[in-house]
Amino acid sequence: MAKRSRPAPFYSSALNAETYDLGVGRGGPGDGRDLAFYRRIAKASGRRALELGSGTGRVAIALAQARLDVVGVELSGPMLDQARAKLRTLSSDVAARVRFVRGDMTTVDLAETFDTVLIPARAFAFLLTATAQQACLARTWSWLRPGGTLVIDLFDPRLDLCLPGTVSGARTETSVDPATGRSVRAEILSRTNDAVAQVLSEHWRFTEFDSNGRLTRTSDEELTLRWTYRYEMRHLLALGGFVDIVEQSDFSGSPPAYGGEQVWTCRRPPA
Repeated sequence: MAKRSRPAPFYSSALNAETYDLGVGRGGPGDGRDLAFYRRIAKASGRRALELGSGTGRVAIALAQARLDVVGVELSGPMLDQARAKLRTLSSDVAARVRFVRGDMTTVDLAETFDTVLIPARAFAFLLTATAQQACLARTWSWLRPGGTLVIDLFDPRLDLCLPGTVSGARTETSVDPATGRSVRAEILSRTNDAVAQVLSEHWRFTEFDSNGRLTRTSDEELTLRWTYRYEMRHLLALGGFVDIVEQSDFSGSPPAYGGEQVWTCRRPPA
């Protein structure tokens, strides 16, 4: 019997990247509530900001529109294509304040320093081992000026969704792109949890239909994330040398709460 091929890595298709801003099937904080929070933190810290896992440029462009200079680092080529396409629609002064770089947040080489480093939209969860997480934080330390601010957004794991083994059965959500009239259906076909490694793998299927309901594109992708408990994250930040570590459960200043967001802010100590 032929071995079944695995889905492509997440964000490797144009279909997934093009529909990311619709939020179809993804949930999370990508509805704009976070943007005011990031703008406030970054403006209070200084003029230069670095975003790791910049995706389609949603956060980076919002910061540039607030007159901050921003570098965005993103590993996915299709996501970068979307971000750079957005730049072409902006005024020249806003576009000039944003630069996107393709790279891995654990290895990318940036000979620059920043007032703020942001890792929004749960991008830190794509680091699948504690070693990779520590490598990212070490890089972040080197990029932050003394006294600079780091912000990381993660999901707080729900234990009922972290049970070991495979769960089958689709979860489906459909959204319509108002610009094109196309509808996109996102299905999670299965989920496998490795409770020891704290890693989940989900098989997603994206299906696009035109305004007449005809199938136009489909893509199967695998989303693999590591869930991190709040005590782990606090320990990682402290080991990395960061101080003034604060956790909130949303972007409105609410205290830590089970099953919501982990919104972390901390600083590199002043010189």
